[in-house]
Amino acid sequence: MPPTIAQQKGLAFAPTPFAIISFFSSSYVIYYLICKERHKLKRLYHRLVLAMNFALLLLSFVSAWSPFAVPEGTPYYFGASGTIQTCTANAFIHLTTALAVPTYYGSLILQAFMGIKHNFKEEKYQWIEKFVHIVALCLPCTISIVFAATENFNPRGTGCFVSKAPQGCETDPDVTCQ
Repeated sequence: MPPTIAQQKGLAFAPTPFAIISFFSSSYVIYYLICKERHKLKRLYHRLVLAMNFALLLLSFVSAWSPFAVPEGTPYYFGASGTIQTCTANAFIHLTTALAVPTYYGSLILQAFMGIKHNFKEEKYQWIEKFVHIVALCLPCTISIVFAATENFNPRGTGCFVSKAPQGCETDPDVTCQ
């Protein structure tokens, strides 16, 4: 049974308030670290927090925008007013940042471990920073490029993400995946 209009509206816009709160929270952390407390960026911890918040800012933005990125005319998606290109762009940024944010969270644990191990002498473990950024940004971006090149970003859930098209082709043998 297809979702009702009310259910479609709920699915489309339920994440939006949380995405907006996250957007403004990340914006504030970025503003605070760059404009108010720039000296804190001498520490690895604060640079990792800053990078994570830039990724979170993008993730929040695409999460709020996702219902509108779905191609116009897609059934069962309220607010669908985009194109295949907007869907692909939204899903690309969403996947890249959705993988980058937890990687940066994990890097904070690594930074704490290395700090304890080296008695918080940052010069002994500062070398991990470049590898953290490579793993947090390059790996997710490469994965997103592969999905975009193979046309695997399509409407799914509340917006666009990794999915075969048309919706339901994975479970219904009568619907062929394109």
